[in-house]
Amino acid sequence: MKSRLPNRRVTTLACLSALAMMGAHLSAAAQSQNAAEATVTLPDVKVTGTSESDNNLPAVAPGGKTATGARLGILGNANVMDAAFSVKSYTSELAQDQIAMSLGDVLLNDPSVQYTTNGGHLIENFTIRGFGVTATDIGLNGMYGILPISHVPMEFIERVEVLNGPNAMLGGISPSGGVGGMINLVTKRAGSEPITEFTTTYSSKSYFQQQVDLGRRFGDDDRWGIRFNGVYGDGETGVSGQKKGRTLGALALDYQGDDFNLQLDAYSNREDIENGSPAQYSMAKLGYLVSPPDSSTNMFRGTRGYSRTSGFLMRGEYQFNDKTSAYAAFGAANTVANGLQFGTRVVVNNEDGDATGYVYNINSITHTRTAELGLKTQLQTGPVSHKVTMALNQMTYKYWLSSTANTGWAQNIYDPVSPDVPVGPNGAALNTDNVYKGVALADTMGIFDDKLLVTLGARYQSVEQKVSDSKKSTITPAFGIVYKPWGDDVALYANYIEGLSPGATVGTGYANAGEQFSPYRTKQGEIGLKIRADSMLNTFSLFRIEQPSVITNADTNTQSVDGEQRNQGFEWSFSGQLTDTVSLLGGFTYTDARYHRNTAALQGNTVYGVPKTAITLGAEWRTPVQGLSVNGRVTRVGEQYLNSTNTIKLPAWYRFDVGAAYATRIHNTPVTFRAYVDNVFDHDYWSGVFNDNFAMLSAPRTFRLSATIAF
Repeated sequence: MKSRLPNRRVTTLACLSALAMMGAHLSAAAQSQNAAEATVTLPDVKVTGTSESDNNLPAVAPGGKTATGARLGILGNANVMDAAFSVKSYTSELAQDQIAMSLGDVLLNDPSVQYTTNGGHLIENFTIRGFGVTATDIGLNGMYGILPISHVPMEFIERVEVLNGPNAMLGGISPSGGVGGMINLVTKRAGSEPITEFTTTYSSKSYFQQQVDLGRRFGDDDRWGIRFNGVYGDGETGVSGQKKGRTLGALALDYQGDDFNLQLDAYSNREDIENGSPAQYSMAKLGYLVSPPDSSTNMFRGTRGYSRTSGFLMRGEYQFNDKTSAYAAFGAANTVANGLQFGTRVVVNNEDGDATGYVYNINSITHTRTAELGLKTQLQTGPVSHKVTMALNQMTYKYWLSSTANTGWAQNIYDPVSPDVPVGPNGAALNTDNVYKGVALADTMGIFDDKLLVTLGARYQSVEQKVSDSKKSTITPAFGIVYKPWGDDVALYANYIEGLSPGATVGTGYANAGEQFSPYRTKQGEIGLKIRADSMLNTFSLFRIEQPSVITNADTNTQSVDGEQRNQGFEWSFSGQLTDTVSLLGGFTYTDARYHRNTAALQGNTVYGVPKTAITLGAEWRTPVQGLSVNGRVTRVGEQYLNSTNTIKLPAWYRFDVGAAYATRIHNTPVTFRAYVDNVFDHDYWSGVFNDNFAMLSAPRTFRLSATIAF
């Protein structure tokens, strides 16, 4: 095997040199406070990406960590105060200052979002408002199915937009049918100012990463733009003995004409995890919860997981006049993955930690093709203004999967041993072959000079599942209203909207085996209040979501879509500038999630894996030292049930994270040093629930350091 030592030495020296310079400049800056007469004052230096005026992005909000607007599916970009939904848009500045290595690191700032896979896995899954969201449910520039199914890299992303709740009319049905919310990522593009940045990053235990970020505009009137992000990383993670390697190449091209705009994004992403993985721990056999092992525990030494995705997305828009435009978009992505992707399960047998481990060797292939056509126009009917959108879209989603499993081996969660890894399968069998087609129509009406905004819309959606030879369709309506009684800084809003999931097929062994259910329609009602006071934005919302579920009738031995999961609760989110030097970001959620119209054993039970409460409070302080800021975040997640029978409960937990950033100039070259520590006190705890009766272990304390040079 080719040695990686020379590259490691070079990177180590680079990081150590950067840290040495950071210490020297912090010392000099501190001394300058007492020797102002001998000081040459440096301007504030902030290494950022594209300016907010470029590419029609909503402006960055006060505090720099969120934006003033986000994309609402086919409705396009909208100001937060004009949206009849709870929506947030996190900026690349937030991702940079927290040295975010994946999408999950950014979403830790949102208490409405919870992890359902722990750190160190090859994939990331989440819940929003208590409903599952996978990587295939995440959009790229408004289109599903284009992103990697492993960790979604942040290096080529400008915004992370999160809309809470079902959203079928806005975005259509996603490949996996997630209904908890819509996560949309906006790619970086060349701005009006050239960008040439190099970033080197260290993450404990010994992971090193290099990134180059280049952006230019060129041609007549700078109509053409190009942005490139390249990443190479390699080293040992916080999971004991585990190694990770990753590469990313992402290219963004655009043309900005008088009447015509064109955008092209293309990327290739590889992630390789060697020698282990964290686990999901089943307490079903034991019947009670045991103490968690050390957070760095590696239950699966000797295993390996690999994922590679290549994708592209092209979008063009033609402006007929100042009121009417048409657009077309097309994208595709292919993923090949093998090894230990999921199935890292351990069944605990006694309180001493004796257990039985299971591991699966998997081959999978994913192909996605997606296209959309749309027409937007503005018109006036008397005193009412209209913004009308019509969109047609189609997506094909194919998934091949095969796996081999071992028969289980004796294990101990406090003193693990390596498993016998089964030989991988030959090829992969077609598992899913779905075609999604939709037509959507929406009208946002402005009344009383837009003091009252009313959105009406509907989507016709068909789902063809070729593996089960089934084709079903349904219509999902949506209604939203925003009322601003006292100007633009206070908005009352309400919505009714639905989400769609592909209908299941009844399996063998039932009297109605083979029956194909229509797409499930998840229904949400929500009311809320948004207040923008000075430089702070607060959003308060009450919501209720009802999702159909399959239940079994023991008397007739049939399955039907007669069950229901009902989640209702309260959310408060806040962001912005509290003072001239202090900014805040965070929120609070209360969720009551229960099984309704279910079997007698589950009727009225709390849904597993949905904590009653979650709190996130993040703050940043720009210190008197020129260019130096410090930040921190505290997270508290309340109690949650481990299983659907509500016999085991995970206790509440706290986590503290801290960071700092220092912007300066070295030989007149802007340099920004950053540091961030997750789980400062290295607390071990059960962090959440992967599936019924499977607990997740917390991530260990992790140090991250970076240095960015802007040439």
